Amino acid sequence: FGKSEYWEERYQKDPDPFDWYQRYCGISEILTQHVKPDHQILNVGCGSSRLSEEMYQDGYQHITNIDISPSVIKQLQDRYKEESANMKFQVMDARKLEFNAGTFDIVIDKGTLDSIL
Repeated sequence: FGKSEYWEERYQKDPDPFDWYQRYCGISEILTQHVKPDHQILNVGCGSSRLSEEMYQDGYQHITNIDISPSVIKQLQDRYKEESANMKFQVMDARKLEFNAGTFDIVIDKGTLDSIL
């Protein structure tokens, strides 16, 4: 799982949404204790998860999603065109973030750490 080629091939073969571990409903009670709707949120290794979509529907409108796979980022940009003003999708390696310090109030990582170790 630690190689970008694996993820690129996976998302090219299977563009359907997929959530590792929990969907938003399984973690929303914990998230809402710490994340506010006006927070700037970074979702690291977003993959094809519905997490950002479901958070967006729950009022979290400032979400930046990054993933190492250009294919999945393109799929998400196409899927969420209407939400794209506040929900952004960028190709980026989580090990080499390109954001200034203080850009985000919170960072969410549901499984990226496991996949790169």
